[in-house]
Amino acid sequence: MSGRVLVVAYHFPPLGGIGVQRTLKYVTYLPRWGWRPIVITPRNPAYTVRDPSLLDLLPADLAVHRTASLEPGRLPNAVARLLIRGPKDSSGAAADVAARRARGGWLGKLVWKSMILWNRIWYKLLFPDAEIGWVPFGWRAGRSANRRREFDVVYSTAAPISAHLIAGLVKRSTGRPWVADFRDPWLGNPFAADMRGPKGWLQRRTERWIVSRADRVVVVVDGMRAMFVKRYPDLANKFVCIPNGYDRADLAGLTPLRGELGRFTVMFAGSLYRPGELEAFLGGVELLVTRRPDLRARLRVQFVGSVSPGNRHVADQYVTPDRLGGVVSFESFIPRPEALARMAGADALLQLMTDEPGTGMFVGGKLYEYLAFDHPILAVMPPGEGRRLVESVPTGRVADVEPVSVADALERLLDDPPSAGQSDPTGRYDRANLAGELAALLDQVVDEWSHASAIGRS
Repeated sequence: MSGRVLVVAYHFPPLGGIGVQRTLKYVTYLPRWGWRPIVITPRNPAYTVRDPSLLDLLPADLAVHRTASLEPGRLPNAVARLLIRGPKDSSGAAADVAARRARGGWLGKLVWKSMILWNRIWYKLLFPDAEIGWVPFGWRAGRSANRRREFDVVYSTAAPISAHLIAGLVKRSTGRPWVADFRDPWLGNPFAADMRGPKGWLQRRTERWIVSRADRVVVVVDGMRAMFVKRYPDLANKFVCIPNGYDRADLAGLTPLRGELGRFTVMFAGSLYRPGELEAFLGGVELLVTRRPDLRARLRVQFVGSVSPGNRHVADQYVTPDRLGGVVSFESFIPRPEALARMAGADALLQLMTDEPGTGMFVGGKLYEYLAFDHPILAVMPPGEGRRLVESVPTGRVADVEPVSVADALERLLDDPPSAGQSDPTGRYDRANLAGELAALLDQVVDEWSHASAIGRS
């Protein structure tokens, strides 16, 4: 079949971060499989991680409808920039505000604390998320696209859940079929605060509304699919797993940026949110260089990306001259082309995941992206899907989320690095192939819808 798919996505260029890549690659490769995407996305979202270089990767003929979006999260950032002036850098708005806070003295601290309080208030009040103010504008854009006969099926991706609300309303208004994609679980997510009381009841009702009205529900790991099937056994045939992946085309013409000569560079690329996993890893590095002082001159660990305040506190404790200074470094968010060049030049790539109930279901989008480089991968993760993926890779190495296991795994990696080899020889996680899986699903959904419509008319 061939057709047109309306893509409802909040995280879309010029926004940056790993959450953007799944949608970006779908809109890039779906035309190979006969599907032309049309995108609905906010014009000026409050999300602060920006990477304008990703705009250059969008297909030249891609139709993108950028709508208004009323989001309270934009106000604190605007106030901070107005009150605490200073030069911008490549780290994006979030890091820019944080840097201005540091330069702003007491005024910077006051603005920062006010911004945190403001966001906490609105996050508690708004449902299903702080992006709910995008819904009326996205819905209107979807209805307008339907009047112009621009699409045959709707595809939405969350987070935020408001994207699914837009798509569900567009389906109700137009009758078109709908595929809902969950990049992370919403209900039962161990990394998200539980919604209690009336909001918890609304959350359960809203999730059932989404999975009941969507023609298919796509998830990124088998564990999520099993979770949904258990929760909604009467809808089990709706749930499909299409994992995240990598795109070797991103590496074409890339010049690797090598680390220091004579040092084995381990690189983590991405955001750090949970202090526990970072503390376990840095504790392992410190244990290793204490028992093997010779490795202090050989090992270099680089963290590149956004760092939460809790992780920054942990980093500041460890990266001191008397502990891991000169061995471990932290840098702020950098544009994707530079990050890829740094990963290409690293000797090994690092993934961290906290060991808490439910976290074994998570893989992490960056872990799939690491496969493109065919480098050794060190995964400090609990047993689960992500760890099984790394163990299936010839160059993969794993460690438990505790210092002794981390130290042992790093020591083996330095003393006996794995031989070079393809991480994904069958191309299972190639983005172009995964877009083909989505295209086949869209074919199936539209075919079923057309068949049902024909029966209804007869």
